[in-house]
Amino acid sequence: MPAATSPLLSAQGLSLRAGTRPLADDLSFELAAGERLLVVGPNGSGKSTLLRALAGLGKPAGGSITRPDSPPGMLFQDGALWPHLTVEEHLAFVDRGAHGSWREHLLDTLRLVTLRRAKPEHLSGGERVRLGLARALAARPAWVLLDEPLAALDAFFADLLHGFLPHTLDELGAAAVIISHEVDCMALLGSRVLCLSGTGPWWLGDTATALVSPPTPLLAALARNGTVLAAVADARGQASFGAGITLQGRTSGEECWVFLDGCQLSLDASGQGLAGVWVADDPRGGGWVSVDKRLLRCPQVTTQPARGSAISLAIRGPARVLRTDGVRGDA
Repeated sequence: MPAATSPLLSAQGLSLRAGTRPLADDLSFELAAGERLLVVGPNGSGKSTLLRALAGLGKPAGGSITRPDSPPGMLFQDGALWPHLTVEEHLAFVDRGAHGSWREHLLDTLRLVTLRRAKPEHLSGGERVRLGLARALAARPAWVLLDEPLAALDAFFADLLHGFLPHTLDELGAAAVIISHEVDCMALLGSRVLCLSGTGPWWLGDTATALVSPPTPLLAALARNGTVLAAVADARGQASFGAGITLQGRTSGEECWVFLDGCQLSLDASGQGLAGVWVADDPRGGGWVSVDKRLLRCPQVTTQPARGSAISLAIRGPARVLRTDGVRGDA
């Protein structure tokens, strides 16, 4: 992999806007060949706006972008397929006939061979996504921009792409920016993770931190190994989250967020812990407990109590305060 001092794609001081509303302020990152950046954020946070700016299809409100000379392989969120072209014609058009065997490989791997003469109007939503992805990769691009590559896919094809995408991007050595809400994508596809807030602040860091010690509410929710709790500070500057968790010294009216890691929770056989009710089992293990009318994820339970039964819950250590406003740059 090339040194980080020789980036293939560089964004410096980007400002993204939706009208007058700030989406991201002073956003900077660099990607070398083979590096992958996974972009997450709530709806309307500027993820697709960022991708279009990187591709040169939209102009940021400020900052600069340095791109490779070659065009990117791009998967659009809405597909943007050409209605007059068949599946195989989509691939041939972007590839200009240079990589015939590679195109056949994509058609075969993405299960599009039998649809090669079909036009987009005769494809399902998942088939359109797979065609859009095949088109993005057909010319063996040096860099790719993928907007929701797992959208509208059933479980079989989502599982297929979990293996196909990292292997293929590694084979191409392409720099990649990928938008996804899938935690599996974060683990498999992201060298780094960019979390947009949609209000200006953002977080950029390594994948391990995003998954193991998530610093923002969205990343904590995506990690699925604990519970995100929100509260608004009262006139005394105190934010009460329930379950005995409070923050002091906040600004009155401030929205505050904390993360309670699942490994901090356990059932208390002595009955001296917090009184709760076992609400639902989690198929992945453990389940959900209601304490002070707040649902807490409790994954470290080997024997699940009966639903609706009263339980005693032990919480070890303080909840971690999550970062919201003012999050800029690497953690």
